[in-house]
Amino acid sequence: MLSVLLSTQAAPPAGPDLTRYLLVCAGLIAAIAVAAYGFRRLFAHTLRIKAARRSMQVVDVLPLGKKQRLMVVRCYDRTFLIGLGERETTLVAELEPAAETEREPAAAERPGFAAVLGKVSPPSWRPEGLLG
Repeated sequence: MLSVLLSTQAAPPAGPDLTRYLLVCAGLIAAIAVAAYGFRRLFAHTLRIKAARRSMQVVDVLPLGKKQRLMVVRCYDRTFLIGLGERETTLVAELEPAAETEREPAAAERPGFAAVLGKVSPPSWRPEGLLG
């Protein structure tokens, strides 16, 4: 009789339990996501400060062709013009800072056209009614 009961019981499954396998995988993925979020919260501020201290920034990019570009890069107080190709990077020039004395005058500082014409043209050539 005991042998009959043992023979009627279901045999354990031959392979791994798929439900348990999927739950373990989902738990591991969730643990990795929580660890990544915690790492980001702990170290993101420090990494931002280090990146800001580096003080290297791309000022402008000028595409020249399919895979060639000119790039103006500022690093601390120096500015460089860099040529970028398909497989190479070349320093074209180090740019000098613009002097403030070379600035263009504002619109209010510019003399009017009549005043400039009065300085340039001789008195005999001036029309009488226009410049008075």
